Amino acid sequence: MSTTSRPLAVVTGASSGIGEQFARRYAREGFDLLVVARSGATLQALAQELTREHGTTVEVHVADLADPADVASLSDRLTSGLPRLDHLVNCAGVAPEGDLARTDEKTVRHLVEVNVVALTLLTRAAVVRMRDAGAGTIVNIASGAAYQPMPHLAAYGASKSYVLMFTEAVAEENRAHGLRILSVAPGDTETPMNPGAGKNKRTPAQVVDTAFAALRGSAPSVVDGRANSVTATVSTRLLPRRLRLRVAERMMRDKA
Repeated sequence: MSTTSRPLAVVTGASSGIGEQFARRYAREGFDLLVVARSGATLQALAQELTREHGTTVEVHVADLADPADVASLSDRLTSGLPRLDHLVNCAGVAPEGDLARTDEKTVRHLVEVNVVALTLLTRAAVVRMRDAGAGTIVNIASGAAYQPMPHLAAYGASKSYVLMFTEAVAEENRAHGLRILSVAPGDTETPMNPGAGKNKRTPAQVVDTAFAALRGSAPSVVDGRANSVTATVSTRLLPRRLRLRVAERMMRDKA
């Protein structure tokens, strides 16, 4: 990627869903891009489209973020292998359904590697680079599930709670260093990771709009959508923990 005066955004999980919409928004906003996912062909098609429509420079980085070597390679690029780094969006994630007892060990490890380990290490790499520059923005995608223990989605919900708490803490660590770090929690959203019918599903573009609006403020986290925000508030502040668990189990029973 050649040196440029245009800002540069790195987006993981950019081949579809919310990550793809972040890439499209950054291109419209005048950013150059490094897009990351496992699907090289899909990324190449997206890169060509964004370059054609917006004149932006888009580089493709194929990586499996469950692979420690791929995460290390991308971390190296974030810290020293790019001409600049203005924004990082950690959007890659997986959401296997079902009771923990019926989920095989490989699937659980994959979830933790992508949702927790990769996100943490990539955030760290970006923070190191951005602290030296005295500026930078990081957006980590959590979930509405971060605000409520989720029977039948226990590991996924816990991984997103980690993303929320980790991001808020790192945001405060780096506030004095000029960094803007934000957790965004989508609820039920129309993405390939969340197929099937749903009532009042949000769109990936709406999630991205919420993120960009929140970046203008100072809060370390935001929930996408008014209804999702109300649900997060009620579940964390108003309902007793035992009742919250019982209600969540009934709601998620079909995932077992």
